[in-house]
Amino acid sequence: MKKLVIIFTMLFLNTLLYAQNEIMPCATHILSKKEYEKNPDLFLKNKEKLDSITKLFNLNTRKGWSQKIIPVVFHIMHEGNPVGEDENISKEQIEDAVRLMNEDFNATNSDLSNVIDEFQSIIGNTNVTYKLARIDPNGNCTEGITRTYWEGTSSGNDDAKQIIFWDDTSYLNIWVVKSIDASIGAAAYTYVPSTGGPSFRHGIIANHEYVGSIGTGSNSSYVRHTLSHECGHFFNLEHTWAEWADVGLSTNCNQDDFVADTPNCIGSYSSCNLSSQSCGTLDNVQNIMDYASCTAMFTQGQVARMQASLNSSVGDRVDLWQEDNLWATGTHPNYQEEECLAAVDFYIPNGSSCVNTDVQIFNNTYNDGENPTYYWTFPGGTPPNSFEENPIVNYSSPGNYNVSLSVSTDAGTTYETINNFVTIYDNNPILSSINEGFESSNFPNSGNTLSDWEIDEQETENTWNRTELASSVGGGSIRIRSRFFSGEINHNLMSPFINLSQYENPVRLYFDYAYARRNSQSNDLLRILVSNDCGLSWTLRKDLTTDELITNGGSNVTSVFVPNSSQWEEEYVNLNPWGGDESVKIKFEFNGENGNYLYIDNIRLESANIGLDDDIIGKHKELLKTIDILGRENLKTKFYIEFYDDGTIIKNYKL
Repeated sequence: MKKLVIIFTMLFLNTLLYAQNEIMPCATHILSKKEYEKNPDLFLKNKEKLDSITKLFNLNTRKGWSQKIIPVVFHIMHEGNPVGEDENISKEQIEDAVRLMNEDFNATNSDLSNVIDEFQSIIGNTNVTYKLARIDPNGNCTEGITRTYWEGTSSGNDDAKQIIFWDDTSYLNIWVVKSIDASIGAAAYTYVPSTGGPSFRHGIIANHEYVGSIGTGSNSSYVRHTLSHECGHFFNLEHTWAEWADVGLSTNCNQDDFVADTPNCIGSYSSCNLSSQSCGTLDNVQNIMDYASCTAMFTQGQVARMQASLNSSVGDRVDLWQEDNLWATGTHPNYQEEECLAAVDFYIPNGSSCVNTDVQIFNNTYNDGENPTYYWTFPGGTPPNSFEENPIVNYSSPGNYNVSLSVSTDAGTTYETINNFVTIYDNNPILSSINEGFESSNFPNSGNTLSDWEIDEQETENTWNRTELASSVGGGSIRIRSRFFSGEINHNLMSPFINLSQYENPVRLYFDYAYARRNSQSNDLLRILVSNDCGLSWTLRKDLTTDELITNGGSNVTSVFVPNSSQWEEEYVNLNPWGGDESVKIKFEFNGENGNYLYIDNIRLESANIGLDDDIIGKHKELLKTIDILGRENLKTKFYIEFYDDGTIIKNYKL
């Protein structure tokens, strides 16, 4: 009996974990509704205009539609992986995704033969062909693929559109990310044409695992049709069960997708019941706009609705396939494609390392053809040059170093030098503590580079700066304001290297801060991160959002916020994992928009044996959870484990 209980428990846990990790296929209905709620008058005006032309096209559902070409660009938003690994998907995977889209939109996909007899007669052919662009918005040769390093790719959302964007009246933009923001929780999403005004940026955001059937993609039925599903939304299709409702609701029988030949249904999810009659008639579960595990087809009515969108100015879909645009994007059938000169680019995450430490440099070049050759030069580095695609270099002295890369293809050679590309630190710290009150008017310069703080300079936005207008201790502090920020740039304040080898747990970094929200649009974020590998990687230890930063009681301050002595609060960061490390660096990272000033002061390190007494430990220590030996929250067991917010774990046994 005990064995059965254990087996059942494991099966239950596996099922629970699967359910927790699973993501919904699409979030278009959720996000389109949110945009509607922002400006319902504009949305309904656009929808009414589009509906009027859709009615005309619905009269011709069996018409043979003329072939239309849609120029496409894939923006690969990666976090530092080499081309072809993880979210930095290969050119071959992208081409495979385009192939699948074209099969679906020309009714040539192999799984179309699986459609049951009841729906064979209404299978629709959209006659739309997607082609990777061959000319970019600046008139340069392109392969229709860009590659951009973006820290936000693991929680991708519409912010990607602010990082890189091609005119959406000329190109269908598809942003490929590592994963989509958990608050959205989907494999992909887009917006219907009625969404937004002239400045709204249309396109598709997709998790890399739902792009194509090779590489990180999959040949499973839903994955291989995911981009076609989103293109359906892009051209004004709703889910087969309703406009904005979630899948599987009984009330969906009273909703509509505005297409006459798709039967009313509640929708299917990860199943394929071909005899389902969820609303009294046979469900078209094999419809690409469903969530079933056997999707394969569009109906003729859906094709007519997409054709109406393709011929409407709402959302500018009509502009995409016009002949002049096909010539301008290099997708016209008569355009003579040429081999592109490589677009040379390379990077290292965070842009820094330490002396005598191997530095991995990643090639991020695109438009590099089939058999490119690479030639790197590293002045001051070892080796001084390399022919590797992703070379490793080592520097023996601290400083800023230039790096150059030459890429040769059949079209010729392209050369790029990035000055001060990599910063090499001397990681032999002279500091064994931090007690920074910003009292020196020369901050961040101390007279010794090994004890200097660093402020990343920004070309377009003001960043951290010392002030004497307010302080929690002494006469100075440091502050930053996001009122005129874009929300796209991280502003970094970094400590010198610190030797924590003498510190015993608990180790904490304390600081005082003051902040007031400017208005309801303020969106600020402070993150504190730690690195013990010269800044090559950073571990997040704490983040404070706009509401968590407020110290003035919560009232908006539209003028310049200058805190009084009662408007400062203390915060600390748990550094226990780095207690005993010989070289640690701490970063205050700020990002935001429409905000007021954030002030920081009195930054100091303390530990059990250095400046931190039992009273302080008790004051800040908070019990988070108590569990038994099986991991259950249980206060009645004799043996239990307590977890505290400072990282302390205490095992107890009641006699």
